[in-house]
Amino acid sequence: MSLEALKKKAKQALMAGKYEDALKLYTEIHKSNEKDLRIFTKVAEMREKTGDSKGAVRAYTAIAKAYADDGFVVQAIAINKLILRLDPEQTEIKEKLRDLSTERGDNWAISTIAPHGAASDIQASPTDKAKLSFERTPLLSGLAGTELDDFIESLELKEYAAGDVIYEANEISNALFLIGMGAVRLETKNIRGAQQVFSRLGEGDFFGELSFMNKEPHQNSAVAESDVSLLIIHRKVFDEWVQKHPSIHDTVEDFYRRRVLARILAITPIFEGIPQDARIPLAQQFSLSFFHDGDVIIKEGDEDHTFHLIRAGKVRISTQNKKDPNKEVVLGSLGEGSFFGEVSMLTSKPRTASVTAVGSVELLTLTREKFDTIAKEFPTVRKVVEAYLKQRVINTIKTLKDKN
Repeated sequence: MSLEALKKKAKQALMAGKYEDALKLYTEIHKSNEKDLRIFTKVAEMREKTGDSKGAVRAYTAIAKAYADDGFVVQAIAINKLILRLDPEQTEIKEKLRDLSTERGDNWAISTIAPHGAASDIQASPTDKAKLSFERTPLLSGLAGTELDDFIESLELKEYAAGDVIYEANEISNALFLIGMGAVRLETKNIRGAQQVFSRLGEGDFFGELSFMNKEPHQNSAVAESDVSLLIIHRKVFDEWVQKHPSIHDTVEDFYRRRVLARILAITPIFEGIPQDARIPLAQQFSLSFFHDGDVIIKEGDEDHTFHLIRAGKVRISTQNKKDPNKEVVLGSLGEGSFFGEVSMLTSKPRTASVTAVGSVELLTLTREKFDTIAKEFPTVRKVVEAYLKQRVINTIKTLKDKN
């Protein structure tokens, strides 16, 4: 029987609750590649489900050691939580992590990411493995000794099956979620109302920071893309640790800003025709600016040809009342993911309307020169903006007729 057929049969046995059969199948699969820690974890899980707690602890301990030796700290912590659930007196892995943090210094936890779907067999020294990171920043750097023990103990372990909804949009949550094992996808609705995946996350990543930092309901949904073990950091714990280690707050804030950008790129129609891996470099062409309630962002009649994308907040669009120049006609409002300023940018004419901030507003701004460069590489961008320009002209004329 092929390896894929064995995996399929093992999964079917697990889903059917035939844990003895699943244990035999996963053990056979594990023998074919003993470095695949994900399969080894399934063996340990099946031992636990068949009542072999001691065997499960032995297997989990070996797995946690392997992750820790390779510098994959978050995975080691997640497995350690499983061990302590079975045997609260088992402290070997806690001591291993404490030793690692002391041995490797402030940056000991920078590498928490194992390649998705790959075995933990990176060819590098333990110290180098602990420093391998390009996109993700650690939450654990700077914690060592008993402080590390306390932090790990404060984390709650929660498990979800593939397809489970971890949280829905508009739910309120006072927690950060750190992926110990498995994968999660973040979904949101674009401005047309269609559900869209804007981020896929793996072991070592954390999420939920948009709601956590704003203290508002989630703007997106989080779904388990595979069986997943989450380490949950509740607000009380987070606030206590920020007092001791302010850099933790800075780390979450940095991720918050990047995740907001990823979400905006997903819901804004002008980026639909652009490959996902090109969106972030493209967004770096925009400059970020902030406005307060009542600030005039664009004034009707000005000679300014920049293009604006709303990252956060709302704006009011208005034009001068032709019959009474001292009054304005409100044409509408725009929110997160919407854009404006396209008329002057595309036609080189003066601004045809004024735009005013409603509350706090964060804008991503693009010069006409940079827009032309982007549109040259991705022609669909210009087509989308031109289509919106035509529709907005029609909507403006209709609004003015209705109000006169």
